[in-house]
Amino acid sequence: MTGARTPLGGPAEDLLLAYRGTAYFLRFLAQLPEDEYDRPGDPDAPTDRRTIIATVGYDARGWASLAEAIGDGAPAPATFAPGERDAAISLGASLPPRALRHLVEHSAVHLAVGWRDLPANRWHEQGVDDRGVPIAIDRTPWLRARQTWLAAVDLGTGGSFADFPLSVIDRLAAERRAALIPDRQHS
Repeated sequence: MTGARTPLGGPAEDLLLAYRGTAYFLRFLAQLPEDEYDRPGDPDAPTDRRTIIATVGYDARGWASLAEAIGDGAPAPATFAPGERDAAISLGASLPPRALRHLVEHSAVHLAVGWRDLPANRWHEQGVDDRGVPIAIDRTPWLRARQTWLAAVDLGTGGSFADFPLSVIDRLAAERRAALIPDRQHS
């Protein structure tokens, strides 16, 4: 992203992966003709193109709001109120293609500014997501990175796992392995 700088105290590698993933996603979104928004993306994608795009946009908005609230010292800030995220994504998916593309572009800037302005001593604080699950602000750059790199493939416009940085592939593989291995302490 143009003008993005690493915030003081933020997870520098994850921030870089998030910025690069966002640029990668935006490249493939820009290549998507408006008459293709309603067509299916990659056959293995979890949902349709419009929902993929709206999710990338609204999750960035939620993480930006969380960063701003933590920066302001708000108690127990949330990304969205319960049910608000799904409603926003559903409504966002119905936007005209140009508006949907602008949502993603503007929310990316909003998120970059939220991270940039977050004081160094607040990067280890947490809020909650729209389900009430705790979310540490220092995890949001990785969540953004993972989401944008994968969403670029899900669009089905040329994004490829072969383009991913090795560190993204390694972390995705580690997360997959961790999800497949049961927690022996609680068995």
